[in-house]
Amino acid sequence: MDHEVQLSFSAALLGALYGAVFAGAGYLKSRRFEGFSPRKFLKTVAVGALVGLISPHLGLDITDLRMEELLLTGGAVTLLNDLFGAIVLTRSRRRRVG
Repeated sequence: MDHEVQLSFSAALLGALYGAVFAGAGYLKSRRFEGFSPRKFLKTVAVGALVGLISPHLGLDITDLRMEELLLTGGAVTLLNDLFGAIVLTRSRRRRVG
């Protein structure tokens, strides 16, 4: 059990690192249009940690650092980040209308 917790923690840290890399890339892509947002950056890092935590349970070993795991993790981080953003945007619009 202790070994499993340690592996999950390592995967979560790697996921957070991948989230930071993808958040940095996202900032570089949009820096001409918007400033750096620590909140958005930390949200992406948190989503990356979440992906890292659940990835071993889905059979994805991101601790191996192979390119396909990195790309799959990045895709999952980006997808979840966009979905969370859409949910928050929808909820905030409902509050303004209602």
